[in-house]
Amino acid sequence: MKEIVLFGEYLLRLTPPGNKKITQAENLEMHWAGSEANIAVSLATFKKSTRYITSLPSNSVGQAGIEQLHRYGVPTTIIEKEKGRQGLYYYESGVGARPGKVTYDREYSSFSMLEERDVNWDKIFNKAEWFHWSGITPALNENLAKICLEALKAAKEKGLLISADFNFRSTLWQYGKQSSEIMPKLLEYCDVILADVDAAKLYFNIHPDENNLVESTCSLLKEKLPNVKYIAMTMRYQNNASNEYVGYLWNNGAVVSSTTYKIDNIAERIGAGDAFMAGLIYGLHEQQPLQQVIEFATACGVMKHYITGDMNIASKEEIETIIQQKGSGRIIR
Repeated sequence: MKEIVLFGEYLLRLTPPGNKKITQAENLEMHWAGSEANIAVSLATFKKSTRYITSLPSNSVGQAGIEQLHRYGVPTTIIEKEKGRQGLYYYESGVGARPGKVTYDREYSSFSMLEERDVNWDKIFNKAEWFHWSGITPALNENLAKICLEALKAAKEKGLLISADFNFRSTLWQYGKQSSEIMPKLLEYCDVILADVDAAKLYFNIHPDENNLVESTCSLLKEKLPNVKYIAMTMRYQNNASNEYVGYLWNNGAVVSSTTYKIDNIAERIGAGDAFMAGLIYGLHEQQPLQQVIEFATACGVMKHYITGDMNIASKEEIETIIQQKGSGRIIR
């Protein structure tokens, strides 16, 4: 089977237990994380052939991360660097009006020290049919932006389908380049994108109709990215005390939308976008009708809100149950 290849930094997340702030905590819980790794785990759980490309230190911490991926059936290609450490981030869970807070500690990580030609893309893509990346990687440093471009050119030459998540992280763009200087030329190679309104405005300086945000944003993005075939978005709406969550998928000038779900009693908001992206890739890879694609992707995002940690480890059957029950959460006996 041809592989879905994903490229990005594999991170170790440290979180205070019991919704504590870091200044209160006496110990930290450990979770493995990273946008592309999260997607790879979901796709492998859905029985898709995947390969995750990253760089890790050659020590017991890096080995523990690899073993976690292998536990979920994700093959890896690890580019080892003589120097470099494990990338970290710290996460304080949000509670009520207190928002969640991410603090990155990624400088001098093995992944951040990758250079052009460290990855043999030609060899990797010989067994691939799909390549996925996200806006997090080129945000880290200029070398990684160049590596993304190198990968995208190789993937396009091989005829792979290419997908990307906009994934704008304001605290990461610190190396003297603006995201609007880098992201548009990388996104030009993509067939499938997961966008959001704010990042779209920032990357492309577009001004969508505020009364028709989804459709107008997609139309303006298509003008900027003529090669894109599918544009997906998720939206959250505040309705009294509940959050409402819905997915949208644009193709060929038309938008289909998913069932709207009420999201209450959230266990973990981190990783919901990655879960949605995995569902989107799965549905499009299966060549499902677009309504079925967006229903499955959205249900993946919904499910992730109720799973602790960054990875959506729910099975395809569990996602389909959410769709059938329309999010009611009835007990299966």
